[in-house]
Amino acid sequence: MVLSGLPGVGPMALSSVLRIPQIADKDLEEIGRANPAVAKALAQPGALDAAEERAAKNLRTAQADGAMVLSPADAGYPRLLAETHDRPVFLYVKGDLEPTRERPVGVIGTREPTEHGQIIARRVTSYFAEKGWSIVSGLALGIDGIAHEAALEAKGHTVAVLAHGLDTITPKRHTKLAERILASGGAWVTEYPYGTAPYGPNYVKRDRIQAGLSKAIILIQTDVQGGSLHATRAALGYGRVVAYPVPTRTDIDRGEPKIQGVLKLHHAPRAEVADYLRCSLDALAGLRPIGSKAEYPVLEWTIFHWEGSRRVPAADLFDQPRSETVRGGTIR
Repeated sequence: MVLSGLPGVGPMALSSVLRIPQIADKDLEEIGRANPAVAKALAQPGALDAAEERAAKNLRTAQADGAMVLSPADAGYPRLLAETHDRPVFLYVKGDLEPTRERPVGVIGTREPTEHGQIIARRVTSYFAEKGWSIVSGLALGIDGIAHEAALEAKGHTVAVLAHGLDTITPKRHTKLAERILASGGAWVTEYPYGTAPYGPNYVKRDRIQAGLSKAIILIQTDVQGGSLHATRAALGYGRVVAYPVPTRTDIDRGEPKIQGVLKLHHAPRAEVADYLRCSLDALAGLRPIGSKAEYPVLEWTIFHWEGSRRVPAADLFDQPRSETVRGGTIR
């Protein structure tokens, strides 16, 4: 964590550092010799002292809050997220992430769903939560909030991925919902240190974590330019499944704007869909329509057994044994 506070040492440099063999046994001077960005930063007067102070403060804050700080070298770091090429170097976790290790599924969508979209979100979330899947979403208004609520009502596990520090809950009206997630044994997750305020671009990065944590993303509804497409694109880029409920005739006849993105996925030519989702034609193999609730069991089987092109060989991720966790206290 000290290295992350050095000037000019960003995510790419940190990811490179994590691949240094036996890094846990090396001192900063040795790491600097292996990484030019670290060497340059260490040469700046006072840079190391300032970085050590920031890291210590961050860890103290996490400890006081009962949170964990994980890196990809830690045993508690989510396996699926670790397999992504742009995984966060540090993950701040409050609550229990363990249930996401085998059966995590993301449920996402617009902040302004139609009545039918709300019903689908509850039904599909309840189905997966009752089957023992961990429900991953972003705590936003609309579909995200419905998904978390439905998971809690089904006595399931749910994870809220945040676009800011763990000391903030956004939107404020979901503060009680967030507290219930922790009280039920769920978790809050973010890549942002304590004190980081909500900021537009952070939500795009947050969406990739939702996709990375999940074996599949279920996109309930979105308009053509909806923010949910960030997680959708990331999921296909990771080789994961992206499922979507086919819009109803009622919503289609009404010209509902919040289904237009899903309609494009369903009806546009494959080359146009690939361009829209910024993915290869091969990645579209993971795109799965849901025609009715009778198809949920088939979708579940597909998600559980899916082996897309996402995987980064484990040997490329870690060249050293994984360390102990840095703990602070985890109508169809």
